[in-house]
Amino acid sequence: MADNHVIGSGLTEQELKLASFWVRNRPLLRRIGYGSLIAVSSVLWLFVLWSLLDAYAISYPRESRIHRVVVQNQLAIDGLRASAPRPIEPSQTSVFDATDGRQDVLVEILNPNATWWAEFDYQFELSGERTPMRKGYVLPNGRRYLTELGFTPETRGRTARLVVENVRWMRVDPSAVGGNYAAFADARLQFRTENPTYTRDLTIGTTPVGQSTFQLVNDSAFGYWNPSVTVVLYRGTTPVGVTTVQPPLIRPGETVPMTINWFESLAGVSRTDVQVNVNILDRGAYLPTSGI
Repeated sequence: MADNHVIGSGLTEQELKLASFWVRNRPLLRRIGYGSLIAVSSVLWLFVLWSLLDAYAISYPRESRIHRVVVQNQLAIDGLRASAPRPIEPSQTSVFDATDGRQDVLVEILNPNATWWAEFDYQFELSGERTPMRKGYVLPNGRRYLTELGFTPETRGRTARLVVENVRWMRVDPSAVGGNYAAFADARLQFRTENPTYTRDLTIGTTPVGQSTFQLVNDSAFGYWNPSVTVVLYRGTTPVGVTTVQPPLIRPGETVPMTINWFESLAGVSRTDVQVNVNILDRGAYLPTSGI
């Protein structure tokens, strides 16, 4: 019986070449594998050592200051908030019936800030309607009346709401007021009224007309263009009528007699309040001989 010999144990030529390559180069491949493992391990250890060095020697001192920076920034923000202007404070709005189906609206506003003044746009919402947009201002620590006179709403109502938009706050420049705004304002806002009276002795046709008379006195050494004079009639503590007049000018030390007729039926008037508004921080408000 003849012997059967299978050459290569059934391996292909390619497999035999690969086996021969492995046998001849096994030491080299082993060294390459060990070298690769050592390189990967070295990189990992370097990364670990760098992370520890960065955490405790490089980044830690910088990051340890972050909380102090946060606290300092918070203190700065709190300081800015404390020095920022507080909002304008309005009083309750009053609505008065006028002649021919018209209505007058009155509100008093307060600026609680000692070093900030504001310019703004305002209007009233009356019975769901908006009155025309007006421009206004209020001086530091100032009170002033805002009005809408002779508005004819489609639906008459008894309540109104002040709407203020585009408020522009401006800090008083100390160099412009001699470093003391209170003294600056006291020297310029020296208006007073003499002998304010309200009577209903005047009759036009068959209609009795109320009449307010008073003398507006400017005791200051400054004259102004177009001072705004708001006259409010009170019955006890309740306002019952308002109007605004604007003489073309008032000179230093001048006394201006003023007469105002009221065609509304206003009985029981017990007090007349006269408020004069001049923007003393506007150079254009002064007569040429006065200056700011």
